Amino acid sequence: LLFTLALAGCPSLPKPTDSSTPSGGSVTTDQQRADVDAITAEAQRVAGLVKAGKINRTQAADMLGEFRLKRVGPNVIDDDSFATYRRITVQRESQRITQNEAHAIMETKLRDWRRRWVAMSPRPQNPAFTNFLLRLYNLPQLGQ
Repeated sequence: LLFTLALAGCPSLPKPTDSSTPSGGSVTTDQQRADVDAITAEAQRVAGLVKAGKINRTQAADMLGEFRLKRVGPNVIDDDSFATYRRITVQRESQRITQNEAHAIMETKLRDWRRRWVAMSPRPQNPAFTNFLLRLYNLPQLGQ
């Protein structure tokens, strides 16, 4: 996971992009992009704390989870994506899964949400945490 690598103190997360050219008639708003950018910036901040040895990866994930709840609130997609991310982080930190396994699990979850999004009704208005992860995986964000 790029995010796990960043939290482990590896090179910084990708910089926020403005690659939100939607297809299928759904528009990503400026606020939605700003929320994903804010989560990205927070992820970079907590990654620095991990790199400095001040916190571990699970603590960083929890901090990011708190940030996303304050920033955009709960929603079914982000809650599920975060639960998967946190579970993977705990498993990685305890060396129960490899980095490649963690990456595959998270990517599968994200691709599943991309498939489910098409038929989902009602849809959360701003699944910013999931879109943050989709950006890290170079996958189209929900609604695009």
